[in-house]
Amino acid sequence: MSAMVIIWALSAALMYGVADYFGGRATKVSKAAAVTFLGQSTALVLIAALIMFGDTPVMSTNDWLWSGFAGGGGAIALVAFYQSMSLGSMTVVAPISAIVGMCSPVVVGLLQGERPAPVAYLGMLLAVVAVALVGDVLDHHDLPTPLRAIVYAVISGLGFGVIFVCLAQTSPDAGLWPLLGQRLVSVPTVAVVGLLGVGRLKVDRRVIALAMLSGVLDTTANGLYLLAIHGGLLSLVGVITALYPVSTVGLAITVDHEKLHKSQIVGLVLAAASLAMVGYASNA
Repeated sequence: MSAMVIIWALSAALMYGVADYFGGRATKVSKAAAVTFLGQSTALVLIAALIMFGDTPVMSTNDWLWSGFAGGGGAIALVAFYQSMSLGSMTVVAPISAIVGMCSPVVVGLLQGERPAPVAYLGMLLAVVAVALVGDVLDHHDLPTPLRAIVYAVISGLGFGVIFVCLAQTSPDAGLWPLLGQRLVSVPTVAVVGLLGVGRLKVDRRVIALAMLSGVLDTTANGLYLLAIHGGLLSLVGVITALYPVSTVGLAITVDHEKLHKSQIVGLVLAAASLAMVGYASNA
């Protein structure tokens, strides 16, 4: 696994984290389904435009199926994630979702016969601890996190795991088509969920830009993840990508002026150590 694969995976983690932050902020004033629908619809239009001006052949039926599964998982994941963040603390919800989402690609990769170097397993364990500490789960939070928010966070993590696993099954030469197939399923799915749940998909004009950015950045992250996964092991790329709460929490600290606690500093150190171990295992 080359250094570029690690860079792509890290970039995907960064984009996922920023997208989640913007989306989480938007759901403070608008419904989760509405925010997700606007963001995903914006991304769908942009992807369709890029493919229209590109020359990549239409992907195979197999790729369409896997992309569709990823779209269904993504729709559920984002609605559940934003709903969870609207109910509880962002720094609790993000790590729970990330840890659950990390498990799927690791398990599937190992079941498919991937055998990374032994140091990678220690890196995986450190990544779980790091994500939890960066999320500051050990500290007291002013905003209580009810059980319903935790359940939504777990559901979102399972959905993100579906995205990671299903996109990894698409062909390396499919170009941007898997992203289009994903959005063609996620957009109507979110629309149905929103209309059945709240009856409308209206986003407050104050957060329209945040909702649109969250969708564009999320899709950009998926594209970077595709580049990474087609060049590296699913189990290792999944671990690196799951470090996305670092950027979410980083924005919460710099923009929202949340304090960085000692446990979070330890978490950042462990995240760096985990990345170093996984990177070493990738080249071992």
